[in-house]
Amino acid sequence: MKKLFFSTLLSIAFCVVSSAAVRTPDTLRVLSIANSYGEDAVEQNLHDIALADGHVIIIGNMYIGGCFLEKHWKNAERDSAAYSYRKVGVDGKLVKRPSTSLDYALRDEKWDVVIFHQSSGLSGKVESYEPWLTKLLKYTRERVPRRCKMMLNQTWAYAIGSTNPNFPEYGFSQERMYKELTEAYAAEAKKHRMPMIPSGTAVQNSRHTFNRENVTRDGFHMQWWFGRYLVACTYYEALYGQSVVGNSYVPKNLSRRRIDIAQKCAHAACEHPMGVTRVDFDNPFDTSGGNWKPDYINTDPSKIPAYTLPDALTMQDGRIVTTPEQWYGERRGELLELFDTEMYGKAPGAIQPLVEVLEEDTPALDGLALRRQVKLSFSTNKFVVVLMYRPKGAEGPVPAFMGINFDGNATICDDPGILRPGEQRAKRYGIYVEQPRGRWASRWPLKEILSRGYALVTFHCYDADPDYDDGFRNGLTPLIYEEGQKYPKDDQWGTISTWAWTMSRVLDYLESEETVDASRVAAIGHSRLGKAALLASVRDQRFAMAISNDSGCGGAALSRRRYGETLKFITGNFPHWFCTNFLKYVDNEDALPFDQHEFLALMAPRPLYVASAEDDSWTDPVGELLAYQEARRVYDFLGLDAGLTGYHLREGEHDLTYEDWAHYLDFADKHLKH
Repeated sequence: MKKLFFSTLLSIAFCVVSSAAVRTPDTLRVLSIANSYGEDAVEQNLHDIALADGHVIIIGNMYIGGCFLEKHWKNAERDSAAYSYRKVGVDGKLVKRPSTSLDYALRDEKWDVVIFHQSSGLSGKVESYEPWLTKLLKYTRERVPRRCKMMLNQTWAYAIGSTNPNFPEYGFSQERMYKELTEAYAAEAKKHRMPMIPSGTAVQNSRHTFNRENVTRDGFHMQWWFGRYLVACTYYEALYGQSVVGNSYVPKNLSRRRIDIAQKCAHAACEHPMGVTRVDFDNPFDTSGGNWKPDYINTDPSKIPAYTLPDALTMQDGRIVTTPEQWYGERRGELLELFDTEMYGKAPGAIQPLVEVLEEDTPALDGLALRRQVKLSFSTNKFVVVLMYRPKGAEGPVPAFMGINFDGNATICDDPGILRPGEQRAKRYGIYVEQPRGRWASRWPLKEILSRGYALVTFHCYDADPDYDDGFRNGLTPLIYEEGQKYPKDDQWGTISTWAWTMSRVLDYLESEETVDASRVAAIGHSRLGKAALLASVRDQRFAMAISNDSGCGGAALSRRRYGETLKFITGNFPHWFCTNFLKYVDNEDALPFDQHEFLALMAPRPLYVASAEDDSWTDPVGELLAYQEARRVYDFLGLDAGLTGYHLREGEHDLTYEDWAHYLDFADKHLKH
């Protein structure tokens, strides 16, 4: 019977959203009575989306964090001035008025629309809506014009793995939460004949695209850029009855790919609000239909477009570099400035952290090593925990490998002495997931590294900057912000640049550490962290060697080949990696004022090693080899020994293996042992 009820409900509860749209000949006035979810929806993008289509809108938002319908009603009944009244005027500027009552806000404008929603934890509990929504609607109608429309905003389900304390109410199941909240909103919408803004369905649609869970910043609030834009698109289409697809507003820090997906997910939700619509048929992570990559991704060598690489030995003004002195004195600095400004983003100078030794040298690994753990604090709650192993019994300072790890220090080795984070550090898409000890031990053959006389220094990449699009709110990025600044400028650092900068700060610490020789440190990295290791070494000439393992697009591979991972894909899926300036080269690679062979050449005269894997087509092994060979031309021009560079292509897939390390250790023996 219950199934039949909801089946009938789903078919009749909603008119097409556009039929409930509010159209006015001039200004649309919208008031949201909500909580932090309302803040996510209306304060950041809605005004600009409307303006792009020629609409004038005034937006009011009555904000109390976590507020639910019963509390809204009690505030109304008591005339409690408990809200922060946030108002976006026709000029798009947000003005906040503290200590405001609902009565004041409802009388402040001749509202065309008033929007309600339940708090997230109660959103799937249909019994929690009444009698409070009925009372609020009556209260509101007594204070607004008769033509004013009442709407419900459908909230969204929590992310998989969310730590929200309300998630147990839904059995920690995103699917169950989405189903129950959808049914609850449907029942209330039918009861009160209210149109609904299907934000929760838009969010769920996006989770079935390449974007996956990269829509929340903490497992339940919308991610600063994509998530908030997605919900604002849904509001826009529901309010105006006008498709948001093709809207010309371009929010900062979003690639064209993610803008398109957000618009399509919002539009599909407004067309089909009661269930998920698959809008991304180019989803590279969806193997259910045999579709593993977008159509624009090429892995056919015969389809690589014709391209011409810029000459590393030709200045921007056309002058030819004729001497090593000209390379070191002019061309190198010119190229480094271009890469910093147009691709990775400029980093600040050195910032001296507060050094706290969490663990003095302690015997570890069955007596093979001494383990040390150090905390480098740059400001309150912005710190990096450095893990160090060095050979026990070594005489004098030893050379070292420094590499960033993906999932926490404890994952590099099954050593119970490695400290876990003192607080939950953001993991995938803002959700903390504690990884097993030693999960990635195969990538860090500690016994071999130590027995060859090297120390290993590592830290978790998330300590420096989370590897998801968090709007640059977490990690060390805000250290560069001026007063009032909320995100990096177009030429300021992205996440890869922040990781690289942090490697230099760890090297600063090693210069004060007597047991490790800071002048003999090799920066090593795999995949995206290989990009960071290269950048750290290129910028900071104190690094004695750079090792790139399968670093691919944005690392060692040529961009102009457009093979495997491309600029379009990498900026669309990882918009936080690079600076905003880099977006202008998407589908425009030939306009790049450089390519990655010149990036590799910036390592000269220091040792450089590049490695690829045969089955790792995504990172374009041929493109990495060609970039390496072109960089070798610069080494040759500078009269450097051929042994200063190294390359290998191994069998297998995208990984950092013992075979790779065997090459790196042999290479380091030649250059770091003396």
